[in-house]
Amino acid sequence: MTRQNISTGSSANDGTGDTLRSAATKINANFSEIYDFLGTPGDSSTLASTVRFEDSSVVFEGLTADANETRLYVENPSADRNVIIPNSSGNIVLDTHTQTLTNKTLTTPTLNTAKIGTSINDTNGNELFKVTATGSAVNEFTVANGASTTGPTLSATGGGTNLNIFLTTKGQGSVQLSKAAFSSVTITANGDASDTATYIICNKGSALAVGLNDGTTVGEYKIFTNKGAGVATVTPDNFAGGTSFALAQNEGVTCVWDGSNWFLVGNQSVMTIA
Repeated sequence: MTRQNISTGSSANDGTGDTLRSAATKINANFSEIYDFLGTPGDSSTLASTVRFEDSSVVFEGLTADANETRLYVENPSADRNVIIPNSSGNIVLDTHTQTLTNKTLTTPTLNTAKIGTSINDTNGNELFKVTATGSAVNEFTVANGASTTGPTLSATGGGTNLNIFLTTKGQGSVQLSKAAFSSVTITANGDASDTATYIICNKGSALAVGLNDGTTVGEYKIFTNKGAGVATVTPDNFAGGTSFALAQNEGVTCVWDGSNWFLVGNQSVMTIA
């Protein structure tokens, strides 16, 4: 219904305005529509008891007499704004409230300390990565990108001291690498070989004495080559082939740790010393 205006006539008491009855009827009709709008639809006699307007907010009253209130405010606009409510049912998303969101597409989001439930899926909804949570976990992967000619890095980090990275295939599958290289250290003076590098390059003009500590993981490899003029004698803490082995210049050897001893699994004219 459009608003019904009361006619006051052309001048005071000229008899051309609405009668008292007609004016009262219009007043009642206008108020009935207001009550119907601000109250229960179809009820033109009772205003809503749980919603009211204040100067700068809409107030939603709880259902009990002493219930708390929720006020809906709008910041002072600095320009014309349009807030569009989708044609759908659902809950309003609040920035500090714990909520579950479904079927949302986020464009260029920034995620700080994000939690992933079970998987990361591709655009077709198929699993790309699956995540398995470990109770009380303290170790994790750290991924770093690289600048210019430096490649990205995948590292084992966390509270543990010596951390392995496990790559487990399914069935008889293999880990296939396009190209592989080992971390290397060059040793030019008597001393122990690096515990963290796989490839040890011996390079001394005279005799070189190298100690080899026990491995930490069954199947661990250690590769030695000697480019120096002096013979490099490697003495492992535990050696299945005897006491030590010696590499002349331009010789090389591969060792593998079985959990108790180092074994020579490949060599080029390497002499073992009992």
